[in-house]
Amino acid sequence: MDERDPSTSGGTCRLSTTEAYHRQEIDGLGWELTVCNSLHPAGTPMRRVLEKDASYGHLLYDHLSRFMPLMDMTSILEIGAGYGYLMKDFLERNPGLRPCLMDISPALLGKQRETLAGHDVSYVLQDALEADAATLQRFELVILNENLGDFPTAVDVDHRVFEDREGSGDLPWRICRLFDTYNLEISQTPFNVNLGALEMVEKLCSSEVPRIFIGEHSCEAALPPALKPYIPLAFDGNPRRIRLKGHDEYTIKFSHLRRIAEYYGYRTVRGPFADYIVPNITEELKAIFATRGLYCDSEEMIYHFIGDLYEYEYLVMMKEGDRR
Repeated sequence: MDERDPSTSGGTCRLSTTEAYHRQEIDGLGWELTVCNSLHPAGTPMRRVLEKDASYGHLLYDHLSRFMPLMDMTSILEIGAGYGYLMKDFLERNPGLRPCLMDISPALLGKQRETLAGHDVSYVLQDALEADAATLQRFELVILNENLGDFPTAVDVDHRVFEDREGSGDLPWRICRLFDTYNLEISQTPFNVNLGALEMVEKLCSSEVPRIFIGEHSCEAALPPALKPYIPLAFDGNPRRIRLKGHDEYTIKFSHLRRIAEYYGYRTVRGPFADYIVPNITEELKAIFATRGLYCDSEEMIYHFIGDLYEYEYLVMMKEGDRR
C-alpha cells in the first residue's frame, strides 16, 4: 500500500506504508546501499577515506560505549536488522551478547540467519509497532538503524487535521493525539509526519526500555561550513520522500523524536553519523569533492557516502541516571 491508495486518505492527509513491500516483495538490499552495507566488507572504497578503517558495527559499538556499559549487557534487540552485519560486529566486540532480531520481512530475516549462523541469536517475525511492552522491557538496549524511514508516514497533512477532529477518521486522530500529547510544532502546510516513527519511539519510551539507538536520514541535518560548497544538500525540516525500488521512504524529523524521549524522562544525545564514522579530509578527498566524484565509479560512491555521513543523524536515548 502506498500514498496513492485512496483507502488511507483520511480526508486531509494520506498514509504511505512499505508493509506490503517488505512482507511480500523484497528479496534483498543489493540495490539499496545503506551506510552500514557501504562499509562491508573490508577493503571497500569508503573505508579508505575514514580516520579509522573499520566496519559500521564496530564504529557504532565503540561510539555507544562512550554513553552506556555495552560490555556489561547481554540482551539487545535490533529491529529491522537488514543483512545482520551490525549485530555480527557487535558480537565480535562482545561475544557475551544474546541478541534478538525482529523484522517484518521473512526474506531479510533469512539473510540475518545466514550472516549470524553459529551465534546464539533469536529471531522474531513481527511488525515492531505491534510488539507489547512486556516484550520490549526484556531488553537493555533497542537498536533501529537505517529503517525508521520505512515506517508509515502521513503525507500532505494540512491544518484541517487539527481543526476538524470529530469523525475525521483514524489517521487524523492519530496525528492529533501525538501533536497534542507531546506539544509538537506544526509546520507550514502541507507537511509530512513520521507517524510510525513517532509511535515506535513512544512505544519504546512508554515501555521504559532503558537505552535506545536510532539512526536514519534526517530532514533537519546540517553540513559543516567547509563542505557546503561541495555537497548540495538542503534541509527544510519537512520529511522528504525518497523513491526506491518498489516503495517510498521518508526522511526523519529528529526533533519530534527527541521531544517524545524527553517527555518520558530520557537523556538524549543527537548528532550526524560523522560523529562516529569520521572522514579523513585529505587532499585526495578534497579533489573528489571538487569534481563531485564524476571521474570514476568509486569516487562517485565516496562523494555520496560523505554526504550521507552528514545527512544521516542518530539519536541515543537513555533513562536519566544511566550514566557512565
